[in-house]
Amino acid sequence: MKTIRLSICLCALLCANSLFAQLEEIGNGLLFPEFENGFVVFNNGTRTAAKLNYSMLQQRMWFVDKENTVMEFARMPSLLVVLIGERRFVPATSDGIFYEEIKAGSGSFYIQYKANVISQGKAAGYGGYSQTSAVTSVGSITGGSFESAGGTFGMQGIGRVELVANEIFKLKTDNIYYLKSGNKFKRFYSAKTLGKLFKGQGARIEAFAKENSINFSKAEDIAKIVEFSYSLVN
Repeated sequence: MKTIRLSICLCALLCANSLFAQLEEIGNGLLFPEFENGFVVFNNGTRTAAKLNYSMLQQRMWFVDKENTVMEFARMPSLLVVLIGERRFVPATSDGIFYEEIKAGSGSFYIQYKANVISQGKAAGYGGYSQTSAVTSVGSITGGSFESAGGTFGMQGIGRVELVANEIFKLKTDNIYYLKSGNKFKRFYSAKTLGKLFKGQGARIEAFAKENSINFSKAEDIAKIVEFSYSLVN
């Protein structure tokens, strides 16, 4: 069994010590504080144990190999689902983006986790900072292949976030919500857009959102209204 490994570790994400301090302040953009025990499940039913995390900055699933090198899945033709603890992540695109699947009543909804590094301003003298536009640069280094019982996967070494000296940054995270219809993920962001996905039930869904003060930026509120929506059609 052949595995190509890249000698890249988390501490090599940045190209200078001064930038390391800046990234420490804004966080590393990972969904979980630590790499968690989980399983990679393949279409043929086999599974491989791994320590896993999800990069919201790069929107890629990362794992730690036997050499304690952090790697990412790049091509996943036979991967069905990634399990991290009790949470399920499904491949949503052919280039490696995953969505988390959340059960809601008789159906499910999906969350896309995204993060961007946002500049708060450049040094302007006298200890101040002037406001400037966002600066985000993400790169990656191509790797080889990862073989397992489920098949062969392409993978890449983790990328790096390049920050500009003398600027302060923050990490902005966004959750984007979807329902799945056939093989397509359909986005919704309000009671009105959700109602369009449940034909003929839009008025009742909007009324439920108003009566229950549904906040479409909170996953727990999304779960409530999606569960209600599925109850209308089942």
